[in-house]
Parts: sequence; C-alpha cells; structure tokens
Amino acid sequence: MSARMALVGLLAVVAAAAAVLSFAALRDLARTCGFGAGLAWLLPVVVDAGAAAGSLVWLGERAAPAARRFARALALALLGLSVAANALGHGLAAFALAPPWWVVVVVSAIAPAVLGAVVHLSVLVGRPDPASATTPRSAATVPAAAATDADGPARTDESARAAELIAAGAGRRRLSRELEITEHEARRLLTRARQDANPGGEIAAGRELASTNGHGGAR
Repeated sequence: MSARMALVGLLAVVAAAAAVLSFAALRDLARTCGFGAGLAWLLPVVVDAGAAAGSLVWLGERAAPAARRFARALALALLGLSVAANALGHGLAAFALAPPWWVVVVVSAIAPAVLGAVVHLSVLVGRPDPASATTPRSAATVPAAAATDADGPARTDESARAAELIAAGAGRRRLSRELEITEHEARRLLTRARQDANPGGEIAAGRELASTNGHGGAR
C-alpha cells in the first residue's frame, strides 16, 4: 500500500467519524432549542449540505469569479458555524444549562438563511462570466482606440480587458477600478469606444447643426 492510499484511507476514517459526531451534536442542539425529534436531524443536514455546496463551487474551476467568491464565503461561514454550534451544544449538555433565548433564535434562523444563500449561489453559478462572453461587433475597434494614449501605446492585454469591460456595459467607475486608472482616463476610453462604434455620428450632427443655422440665417 502506498503512502498516498494510506493517507486517503485515514482521511476517509477521520471524515466519517467527524461527520457522525458533528451530526449528533447539531441534532442534540436542535432538540435542546425546541425542535422535535423527527425534525432535529435536518439541522445538521442543512449545515453540512450547504457547506458542501459552497466547497464544490469554490474549489471548482468552471464557475465565474463572483460565484467562487460567494461560495468560499458560504463554505467558510458554515464550517465556522458548525464548529461553534458543536461547542455550544456540548457546553449546554455538559453543564445541564438551558439555552438562552438568543441561541434559540439563531438556531431557528439557520435553515432559512442557508436556503437563501444556496439559492443565491445557484443563481450566480448559472450566470455567464462577462469576461468570457463574446465581444460584440460594435466594440471590436475598442482595443485599437484604447491602445493609443497621450503617453504612448498601452499594452495589448490592458486594451483587451478594457474592450471586454466596455462591451459588458461597465461605467467609468468600474473601468477605473478594474484597470487601475483615473476616472478621467476611463471617461476618455468610453468616449473613444462610442466614437469608434459610430464614427459618422459627430459628422452628421455637425452637418445638421450647420443646416439649422443656415436656415435660421436665411430667415
């Protein structure tokens, strides 16, 4: 037996033992806080399943960055909650104490809170990643526009990133934050992108204004 297989086996033993002990502690805490014997076992299921869902998305590679960040926060929060709830349940049982009212309130709020968090995580996972979306044709010329600046040509990767953000509808504040530039420079990028998307817009507007002034002068 290799060392890796032995490690996997020991990990499985530790995981199984920890799962049983944690399950029993959370179930007993739920019963102490007023849940019936037929429903108390659902509390550890909610906590462990929510932590597992968050860990799968967090450690996966297919989800968008926003989904992975939320999944990491959810997994760590539920793992911390499980540790705290185990300690609290054993403490109350060891000293034969009744849980204070706020503990009952918190324990009762765990299930709906986890449900809302997992639903939100599912929505984030289902959303397409803006960075991997296909750049619209109207923004195809943005990299060329963004590559020219008063201080010299910008780097190609920054130009491509600017094009993706503008195509996704980013405003000057998001451009400034994502590209680490000033809002003035971000506004210039947006202006250039609009001009490249509609190069004849300013010329047409100037002709219309001149025609209007000409009619006004004739009067």
